[in-house]
Amino acid sequence: TPVSVGIGSPGTINPVTSKVQPPTPNLTTIIGVNLAELVERDTGLPTAVDNDANCAAWAEYCYGSGRGIDNLICVTVGSGIGSGFIVDGHVFSGPNGSGGEMGHVTIDWNGPKCPCGNRGCLETYASANAMMRKATEAARRNPSGLLARKNGSDIVAIAILFDCARLGDPDAVAIVEESATQLGFGILNAVQIFDPEAVIIGGGAADADIDGHWLRKVEETLHKHAFSTEGKTLRVGKAALGNDAGFIGAAALGARLLAKSD
Repeated sequence: TPVSVGIGSPGTINPVTSKVQPPTPNLTTIIGVNLAELVERDTGLPTAVDNDANCAAWAEYCYGSGRGIDNLICVTVGSGIGSGFIVDGHVFSGPNGSGGEMGHVTIDWNGPKCPCGNRGCLETYASANAMMRKATEAARRNPSGLLARKNGSDIVAIAILFDCARLGDPDAVAIVEESATQLGFGILNAVQIFDPEAVIIGGGAADADIDGHWLRKVEETLHKHAFSTEGKTLRVGKAALGNDAGFIGAAALGARLLAKSD
């Protein structure tokens, strides 16, 4: 029988009110909503809510690739780029709940417009959606290429892109490697400031990276350009819990809330 509820939500969650705050570019309909209050009212169960990437980071710290590592960054690469920071064994999100938003670090202020309103955010270059957009454009430019021939819809899926890259298609290889490099530089900015013990990468892109080439390119970028000696050997690994990390972390968050109330 359930005794508590944990929710992992996109966007910034106010730690005091539990309301979803702007900007929440990928799910604007829930801005201003107190998700914990709604669920608690309907279920009668104590409910905790946090950003979905924070939940994933907590899950990896407790049960996955981050076990025993008290200072780490967990990055999820999917429709956007989410990130969770574990600092001294605790999730860090800042006093307003907006800390650790690596997807909205600016890597080119003249870059493409991001749904958050800024330009050149990391997720406009290196998210799965960004890679799919680049792949779709490449397929349209080269209708006889492998990307176009293997794709069965208007948008090239991330799994198709990575499959074509494994098969050596030049367009696919270039997109995967460029996006991995851009992601690596985005993470590098956080590494230089935070000095974590490890970086863990998950999400749909990591799941599609069957041969590990994309992840190795991210790691190569980090190690090559890191400032510190430790950064040049920083542990970079794949998330162990896959897309279930957010659910597992949210459940653990709910359990922790119940323990605090006892």
